[in-house]
Amino acid sequence: MLTRALIVLLLVLNLGVAAWWAFQPVASPPAVSEIDPAVARLQLVQEVRTQPHRLVDNQPTMAVPATVAPACFEIGPFNDDATLAQARSALQMQVARLSIRREPVRGRGWRVWLPPMTDRAAAQAMAERIVSAGFKDYYIVLNGDEANSIALGRYGNAEAAQRRQADLQAAGFPAQAEALGGGARWIQVAAAASLDVARLQPGIAAQQRPLDCATLH
Repeated sequence: MLTRALIVLLLVLNLGVAAWWAFQPVASPPAVSEIDPAVARLQLVQEVRTQPHRLVDNQPTMAVPATVAPACFEIGPFNDDATLAQARSALQMQVARLSIRREPVRGRGWRVWLPPMTDRAAAQAMAERIVSAGFKDYYIVLNGDEANSIALGRYGNAEAAQRRQADLQAAGFPAQAEALGGGARWIQVAAAASLDVARLQPGIAAQQRPLDCATLH
């Protein structure tokens, strides 16, 4: 009898639990709290990686520095096409503008000379070197556009002038032979103020003098 009573009690308990689960009210979902839109929402790492990058509207921009105005120079003189072409080729990619100016035609003949030195003392020192090397025909130009240059002789034809030039160059002097009636040519450029022709094209014995950019052709 006791065993039967225990079985009946267990059945009643099971029926009670089943009835409690069956008739329990369904719990309503938790209310969604209001989120202040001004407060940044936490994001998962996966969300951040999948979102496209966006530019910030008020991101500061870097100021572009103003372009520095170029300086202008006149380089020369050049008396033969080969030397002129060589210098022009060396300068072409280093300057903003480039043009060629031809000097007015003067009297006939040729001259050999050294372009102007930095000052009278430099010209005098060069003249002393020339004399020490055995060359006697020279004089220092004291005034004008060619002040502090050194004249090394005038000749009636190109062959004599070029022989004199070759002798001087062989002794280490950057002499130039120039046709007096041929109208020497100058390269005019607009470039950086630091332009150094001697560094760009070693071996070209040319003057480099400032030029008014308004006169550049």
